[in-house]
Amino acid sequence: MRKSQIENCKMRIANWRGMALRPALAVTLLCFFAGCPEAQVVTVTMKTVEGAPGAASGEATAAVAEAKGYGTFSGTITFEGTVPSYPPLVALGGAGLKPEDKAVCAAQPVPDETLVVNSANKGLANAVVFLDKRPANIRPDLAKPPTDAVKFDQKGCRFFPHVLVLQAGQPLLVISDDPIPHNTHTRPKRNPDFNQLIKANDRTGVPCNYKKAESAPIEVVCDLHTWMKAYHFPLDHPYAVATDKDGKFKIEGLPAGKHTFNIWHERGPGDSRLLARKLEITIDVDKETTKDLNFGAEKFAGAPRSPRRAIAYERLLDGGEIEVTQSEGRR
Repeated sequence: MRKSQIENCKMRIANWRGMALRPALAVTLLCFFAGCPEAQVVTVTMKTVEGAPGAASGEATAAVAEAKGYGTFSGTITFEGTVPSYPPLVALGGAGLKPEDKAVCAAQPVPDETLVVNSANKGLANAVVFLDKRPANIRPDLAKPPTDAVKFDQKGCRFFPHVLVLQAGQPLLVISDDPIPHNTHTRPKRNPDFNQLIKANDRTGVPCNYKKAESAPIEVVCDLHTWMKAYHFPLDHPYAVATDKDGKFKIEGLPAGKHTFNIWHERGPGDSRLLARKLEITIDVDKETTKDLNFGAEKFAGAPRSPRRAIAYERLLDGGEIEVTQSEGRR
């Protein structure tokens, strides 16, 4: 009787080959309902039917994600028109500053870095060129965030760099080269705030960890020196870069094929601050695709906006979290 029950199980399993159930689960269910004896172990090997729904194996998934090759996207972003002139944020001598800050913050004028254009070639600095979405076929050596810490510095009461692009999970250290303290404060939407006092001449640094990618660059300020402002942009992929002082950018290791990029600038139009949205670029294997971009003065008409008022609401909309506390005396 036991033998016939086992054979009956085998026959039923054979009829289920085209289904999307895993083999081990199919054997368990069929034996349970068919009355297979508990003491008897039945081992059945099934060959996946091609084209069956859900039949793709891990190897097949990896094959789909594997790129045909990789290439590079590069170019120069320039400003068209007369470049506006902005007064320094802190003038030489530091009128109105605290005495302890004057020697450091006003030894040199602190420039307004919201629009930095190279006079030689009209190259636009601090624009961020980034892939719209994380691709499935990232080059293997770029698939994980770098383990080397990137450093975010403070010198002369300015942040360096003004725009920092990194990957979520990549170590970040906030350091300072100033002989006075700073209170560095990030304003993320998806990550917890970083709000730390950075001691004078701290070259060891305080870790600032972004576990989640942000949808756009986030503001960084110093609560002790309110003119100080910069931006951090943690992403979930390596395909993003800020333009250099000449407006140049290069993104390497892109999977071959068609991609869409966005270009962000802190004086860009609207709430998104995007100079360009869904820019289509085709990457060829082992080749460098070059595209130079030019933006007129009208694109930069708006002054940078602070996210202070709606940061909690925007964080919730963007998939982040906020901490709610109960105030004493109000229930």
